[in-house]
Parts: sequence; C-alpha cells; structure tokens
Amino acid sequence: MLNFIDRKFNSEQTSQYRLSIQISLDGFLFCIFDTNNICLAAKALNTGDADTDYLFTAESLLTKRFSEVKCIAVSQKSTLVPNNCFDKNKSAEYLEFVCDINNNEKIFTHKMQKTDAHCIFAIDNDIYETVKKYQPQAEFYNQSIPLIYSALHGSGKNMFIFFDTKTIDIVACSSEKFLLQNSYKTESAGDAIYFAAAVKKILNIEFDGIFLSGKINKHEEEEFASFFEKTELEINKNLMFATGTENALRLTLLEKLNRCV
Repeated sequence: MLNFIDRKFNSEQTSQYRLSIQISLDGFLFCIFDTNNICLAAKALNTGDADTDYLFTAESLLTKRFSEVKCIAVSQKSTLVPNNCFDKNKSAEYLEFVCDINNNEKIFTHKMQKTDAHCIFAIDNDIYETVKKYQPQAEFYNQSIPLIYSALHGSGKNMFIFFDTKTIDIVACSSEKFLLQNSYKTESAGDAIYFAAAVKKILNIEFDGIFLSGKINKHEEEEFASFFEKTELEINKNLMFATGTENALRLTLLEKLNRCV
C-alpha cells in the first residue's frame, strides 16, 4: 500500500495545499500537492467492501480544508460532444447514446480546451454526495479529461493509455491536434494491446511514442513493449523518486488532474 509523506508536509497547513482524489471500483488514491505541483503526501486505500464514507473518516487528512479539491470518479460512462452540437439541457440524452444511465447517477459537463468539445460524464450520486460532505468545494472529472489535456500539451504523434481495473482509456494526438479518445473493457494485457493496435490501424498513424500509466505491472509493460517498440512508462520523476515506479504510475493521472483548468 502506497503511503508517502514528504518531510516538508505540514498537516496544519493543508489550506495552502491542493488535494486530488481518484475513486474507482477497487481503489481510492489521493495526492496532496503544494502550489508548485510537488507531491507532498500520497496514499492508496484498498476499498474492499468499505464505502467511500468510511474511507474519508478513516483517513483524517481527507476531512481537512484545502485550497483546491479535484476528484476523478473512474467510469466508462463518458462521451465527447462537439461544441456546435452541444446543449447542456440535453446532456443526459447525449450520454444515453453510448451507455445506460440509472437514477442514482449525476451528470456532469466539462468544456474541453483546444478540442472544440464538451466532455459529458456520469458519477454515482452516492460518491458525489460523500465527497461533497467532506470536501464541499470539490470539482469532479472523468479520467479522460486530464488524460486529454496532458496529451494536448505534448509534441509529435502520440498515444496515451491509462490502465484501471478491467478498463483502459486511450487518447491519441498529433502535436496539439486531438484525434481520438475512447474507453475499452479489458481482461488482460492482450486485450489492451488489441485495442491499441486497432486505434493505430484506424488512424493509420505511426506513433512517435505510446505512453502507459495507471494500474499496470512490469509484465504488462513488457508485453506492450514486445508489440510496440516505442512504448514508454509515463511517470513524473518526482513521484517516482518519492513512491517507486509502480505507485508513481498509479498516481500520474492525479498529477495531470492537478493541472486541469
């Protein structure tokens, strides 16, 4: 279990720090950053049968006040809608074109910069209400949003892949031109390789780099590299130094989230 605290961290000064949270089916991660986006504290909690409310009360840091709070609720329930077609009042209708929405889900919209599109996504209402209970100022995001923003800041033709339990998100960009984003269900590294190869074929692009992050182990990385020679792990060096390679891979998305506008 990841558990890192920098010697500069002061638990009595959290109002000067930024909190980033990631909630998925079997994991709860959080990072605390200073104003320079340096990670001061990070932790991973195994959710098991525990609900989100219990996880907040079990970790006292999560109940403190911060200057900014951002939360990713990992879900495949998201879609992008071009700005010239977007009507906020029809957000649920747009999302229902690609997935089933139930009555206990809250719909969010986020206007993407540089993509001429809005991201529409759903979050379980119980998660939303619990996070708001302990962090009222929290802003919510789908995992695709920080992934897209990060990809758009790169140069060259690149594919970015984020791994979570039984799902991957793929974003493809050419310099600062957004080409594709999609989420796929996976059971193995072989499934992820198949979808990455399919994206490469559909776009008919020879990528300069394929960057992996999220819940990926050494064996899965090696499998990917055997099919795509330009595969790299996308890790913030500060996170890697503080927490080790595997944990840094899981926290990378939270570091990206902290840069979202």
